[in-house]
Amino acid sequence: MRALTVVLLLIAAAPAIADPPAEPDPPAEPPATAPIAPPALTRPAIAPAAEEPPEPPPGRYSYRWQLVGTDAAAIATSFVIHGLSDGSRGRPGPLATLTIASYFFVAPMIHGVHRQGLRALASFALRAGLPLGLGLLGEQIDGPPECDFCKDSLRSDGKLIGLTAGVLLAMAIDGTLLARPIHRRTERPRAAWAPALRGVPGGAAAGVLGRF
Repeated sequence: MRALTVVLLLIAAAPAIADPPAEPDPPAEPPATAPIAPPALTRPAIAPAAEEPPEPPPGRYSYRWQLVGTDAAAIATSFVIHGLSDGSRGRPGPLATLTIASYFFVAPMIHGVHRQGLRALASFALRAGLPLGLGLLGEQIDGPPECDFCKDSLRSDGKLIGLTAGVLLAMAIDGTLLARPIHRRTERPRAAWAPALRGVPGGAAAGVLGRF
């Protein structure tokens, strides 16, 4: 009986002795990770400057009303002087001198203020020469008798009419032809600049924006 038990134990232990022990599984490798590439060095993009719209052509303007206003004031003042000279006090000398000076010099000064030098010279020549020429022509047509002791140089009606017509005609020509509309002067814009900073992918871009 004991011998049978020993035989059965040997038969049960034979397969375990015959098979070698199983090798352990190798450790699992960690998952592969993609290499991190360094940031690419790119040239910062600077926004192009916005194109300026074309400048409109300079407009035209007229200063004719300034000449007409001053001439109208001179004519009104001359009527006042004529009304005052009919009285016993005589002609007001300072007011008459001021009126004559405004007729000769105010209109050329207005042309000069608007940077019209040739028009200013033409205005003065017209206001001085036209009344003088028409006055002499009227005196020749009237033919007054010679007078060596006459103090009044306007004793000829023709000369007075010629002077008056010359003054009014000079005012009309100056206010219509010489005071034509002119182009408005435009000054060149000054250079202006300002720093600019903006963000771009991967960094920032700095520059200068301006008009030169």
